[in-house]
Amino acid sequence: MKNLKSLASVALLAGTLGLTGCLDNDDSLQNNYPPAGVISIYNGAPNNAGVVVFADQNQVNNSPLKYSEALAYTSFYPGKRLFKFAQGNSVTSLLEKEFEIKVDSVYSMFMVEDAGELDAVLVDDNWSETSSDEAQIRMINLSPDAGAVSLLIDDSETPVFDDLTFKSNSEFEGLDAQIYDLTVVSSTGETLATATRVELRGNRVYTLILRGYEESTENAKKLDLQLLTNYIHY
Repeated sequence: MKNLKSLASVALLAGTLGLTGCLDNDDSLQNNYPPAGVISIYNGAPNNAGVVVFADQNQVNNSPLKYSEALAYTSFYPGKRLFKFAQGNSVTSLLEKEFEIKVDSVYSMFMVEDAGELDAVLVDDNWSETSSDEAQIRMINLSPDAGAVSLLIDDSETPVFDDLTFKSNSEFEGLDAQIYDLTVVSSTGETLATATRVELRGNRVYTLILRGYEESTENAKKLDLQLLTNYIHY
């Protein structure tokens, strides 16, 4: 488990593949705060209009966190914390779920949706030391109807990540820092989503998200890929 004091900086960058996003640095982690864990929070619920998050009675974000948006890593006191997700300007919770936060631990929380029901999953962010010639990347499946999926890169027939079911994630893997073509396939080998010329840079840690619905309806968000940058070592 990594020690937060060893992190020179922690940042979170969210953007749909092929688009440019904004870097949001959490300077509070560099100060001398009491022992805590840190969590980034991502809204992966396609039909959700935006949520305000509470940890027990403490409000985490001021503006509603919309679908495909992420909050930068934020410090939380350790122990069992009840997370509540509510619509903006509403005191009624859409979802309440308790998670145990450990000292000096780094997590990502993903809000998901299945058949109109909201849920949240908490994932340990355990990456290795970064290097200038390698990127670290993991994948998480937030699509409720895509089934088990695998990730292929370039022309390789051997998956980098294999058989990821809904709400499951891989561990972080090291890949050479270069440009890749990414293909997500179903358990039967059908191509579900692609992203071309995706640049993975050294000294960076990424999360690749499969989000949206494989079965398209009039109002459903379609299946696509999004790349989050969890950490950059400057």
